[in-house]
Formats: sequence, C-alpha cells, structure tokens
Amino acid sequence: MSASNGPSLRRWIYDIRRHLREESEARKAEITRDPIFVLGTQKSGTSAIAALLGLRCGVETTLDLRRELRRPTVHELRVGERTFEEFLRYNAVDFSRPLIKEPNLTFVVDNLLAQWPKSKLVYVVRDPVQTIRSVLDRLDLPGDVDRLTDEQLASVPVAWRIVMNNEWIGVHDAHYIEQLAGRWRVAAEQARAMADRVILVRYEDFLEDKGGVIDRIAGELGLEAVHDIRARLDEPFQPRGRRRSRPDSVFGENIRRIHARTAELATAFGYQP
Repeated sequence: MSASNGPSLRRWIYDIRRHLREESEARKAEITRDPIFVLGTQKSGTSAIAALLGLRCGVETTLDLRRELRRPTVHELRVGERTFEEFLRYNAVDFSRPLIKEPNLTFVVDNLLAQWPKSKLVYVVRDPVQTIRSVLDRLDLPGDVDRLTDEQLASVPVAWRIVMNNEWIGVHDAHYIEQLAGRWRVAAEQARAMADRVILVRYEDFLEDKGGVIDRIAGELGLEAVHDIRARLDEPFQPRGRRRSRPDSVFGENIRRIHARTAELATAFGYQP
C-alpha cells in the first residue's frame, strides 16, 4: 500500500466504525413521547433559544440532528424517497431528547404533528434580510453577485446545500439570493398559518430581553425555570460568521430580490422592508 493511501484508508475505517456505532446507538434509543420542537430557518436564533431554554429548565436538548450534518436525509421525506419512520429511526438518538431544535424540521412539520399530535412547537422568526445575511456570513459567501462560482458552491458544507438549494420545499427561483428569500418566505407563511398552534418568538425581541423571553417561553410550555442562566445568556451556541452590519454593503442591488419575495410577510411580523 502506498503512503498516500494510508490517510484515506484510516478515514474509511473511522467512518465505518462511526456508522456501526451510531446504528447501534439508534437501535437502542427510545424515541421521546412528548417532545418540544424549536423551529425556524437556519440563523434565525433557534440554537441560542433552544439551548438557553434547556439550561434554564434542566431539560436535555438536541441542538441539530447530528447525523443530518454529515448526510442530510430530511429532504428525502418531501420527495418520497424516505419514510418518516426511516428518518426517525436514523436520527433516533437525537429524537430521544424531550427538547429538539432542528431548523430543517420546520419544513416537515406535518410529519411531526402526525407522529406527535400534541407536541409543543416554539417558532422563531427573524428579519429576512438579517437572516439571509447571517447565512451568507456563516458560509463565507458574497451577497452581491449575480451567481456563485463553482468553487464557492463546492465550499458549502454538505448539510448547508439543502439550505442554499430549496427546490425540495418548492422554491424554484434561479438566483441564490432568491432561493434563500424563498426559504424564509415558506417558513414565515407556515408560522403565520400556525399562529394559534405555536409559541411565536421574534429573535429581535429575544435580543432585547433574553432572560425574560426564555422565562416567557418556559411558562407557556409549562416548564419550571429551575436554573440561573444569567452568566450564559451571551454564550454563542453556533459558529459566528463575519460581521457585516450594513445590508446594502452585503447585498447591493440584490437586496431588492429579498424585499420582492418577503416584504408582505416581513411587515406582518413587524419588520420594515
């Protein structure tokens, strides 16, 4: 065996062992009976809110379905390539916890409600321009070009490719900014339609009073606030992207693409286009 094959073989062996271990853990895991889901698009604040809620109430929390980070399968539910039972068993370890945050579950909420009709839903919304800016910051992508290069697209981690390309949720716009705006719109339409079923949280309100909003959510869920989390309120629970404050410096003329697809819903949630 050549020296160059050594790292590849070791990686292959590692991946096989990890897969076997995860399959064993999934078979043994007991799916939660009464889950709380924290939903909303990526980079809308779901991680911070779910993490702090879990810490405040002493509830074991899933922050993203970890197997989906390496091999996303949630989109296969929408196109009929995977059953929800298969999806659930594949991610059984993360579905064994009582508080589950996973943005992609936002787009298969019908499956969640069919499995758990009485499940409790926390739905986080954020200004669409800032949400999309944050996604691009996280992926280190520009917002003001006509198209991304092949190299830029190839740099997107596998778990984020179903965030950048949203045909699986019915968004067929060709431009990458329009794809992200369409994703926000689909999620926001769903949040509005389910207003009487979900606990709605605006990320901007959370930033104004983190502790107060977490306690409000806990109260509406019927959870007891048992731990002091004041020292952890500003802790980052996801990798930070580059900070770019002015939307016009990020998007240029592309900001019009966002407003054209989100303005009506943004206004409904109290955001000014």
